[in-house]
Amino acid sequence: MSEHADIVVVHYPRGVTALVWFDLVTGALATSHAGLRDTLRRGVRDWEGHIVCSHDGHRFLSAVYDHFFLSGYPVYWLSVSGLKEVRTTYRV
Repeated sequence: MSEHADIVVVHYPRGVTALVWFDLVTGALATSHAGLRDTLRRGVRDWEGHIVCSHDGHRFLSAVYDHFFLSGYPVYWLSVSGLKEVRTTYRV
């Protein structure tokens, strides 16, 4: 993973936080949550209700944000530089 990424942070009930990020250099998508990876691989609906898949890159990350926001979860969008490592990662 490069040091530059856009990240969607999802706060689940019971205190669990999941990250979904798009590596701006490599174009890779990953998550910190194993169960979420399986959900994301099926695709998510964007704000307009269209299914967006992981191969759509940055558009997919936007759809992930929309999906969780519309489902009532607290979500945040971060753009970071200098990201070194996330301990557990799952490719989407």
